[in-house]
Amino acid sequence: MLKNLKKLAIAVSAFALAAAALAAAPEKPELKIAVGSSILGYAPAPLTSTLGFFKKEGLDVTLENFQAGGSKALQALIGGSVDMVVGSYDHTIQMQAKGKEIVGVFLLNEVPGIVFNVRSDLADKIKSPKDLKGMRIGITTPGSSTDMIARYYVTRAGLSERDVKFIGVGSGAPGMVAFEAKNVDVLLAYDPVVTQLSRKKLAVQLFDARTVEGSKAAFGGAYPFACVYVTRAFLDKNPETVQRVANAFLRTVRWIDANTPSKIVETLPGNFKIGDPGLNEEIWASSKAMFSKTGVFPEDAVKTPLSVLSQYDPAVAAAKVDLKKTYTNRFAEAAAQQVK
Repeated sequence: MLKNLKKLAIAVSAFALAAAALAAAPEKPELKIAVGSSILGYAPAPLTSTLGFFKKEGLDVTLENFQAGGSKALQALIGGSVDMVVGSYDHTIQMQAKGKEIVGVFLLNEVPGIVFNVRSDLADKIKSPKDLKGMRIGITTPGSSTDMIARYYVTRAGLSERDVKFIGVGSGAPGMVAFEAKNVDVLLAYDPVVTQLSRKKLAVQLFDARTVEGSKAAFGGAYPFACVYVTRAFLDKNPETVQRVANAFLRTVRWIDANTPSKIVETLPGNFKIGDPGLNEEIWASSKAMFSKTGVFPEDAVKTPLSVLSQYDPAVAAAKVDLKKTYTNRFAEAAAQQVK
């Protein structure tokens, strides 16, 4: 009798575990994640795939890279052709101002990692933002994060948007080509472009937001940038899927923190590397500090993007943006408990 009771208890326990596992299965194991471009801040996306962390969480993820810029990735999310985006946290604020709820679920960059590059041959003419009057400013695309930041920086200096010309040059290599060809006078860019320009002595920098200090100088504070964001509808319908994605990315940011630039470069897929290994290692050594180690959005830091966007975007300035609806730390905090 006792043996039968033990067998029954074991069977019930096994059934309960199986039921729990079934209940916790991801609602949508096959996912499409749009990546804003091949900038360094978005590198955790391909690393997560290459390291097998999506698969470890039971997910089959297809990454779609939008070289045209983050605004195109956002459009794909709104249009329903992708499930998630690795892109700028700015977009969650802007979309709320338009009545659409987009939610950041995992923070990748604690600072933007963006650098304002001035052509070296113009360094004697452009020594401060006030000297940008009459200049051609290279951005990725209209409506992108580089566009927002450029307009903010210009107006903060007391210039109007009519005092300069904003030119979309694409991200990555196309932007660098436009800069080297002197089709623009200044360029807002991220690594790997920034380190390449510096190495070639083609640019000097008005600000460097790859560090918290540089972010404070440019924007007045730390500025959460790259994150994983989803629609509120997707989050509500697929919470376990979102949790699995957060778990996978937490593994990745911890891996980045624990490894050397050379190991990171060795692991990255080819489209996130340029030139020789030494150049790539230099890029990561310059920018590694901008990555979050926890995925948690700091409550005070999210106020900086709102302040910047309110000065740039009339729709944001006029809206009553509730920052608590633009992000959630629920998944990053749970990931810290689940991922050991």
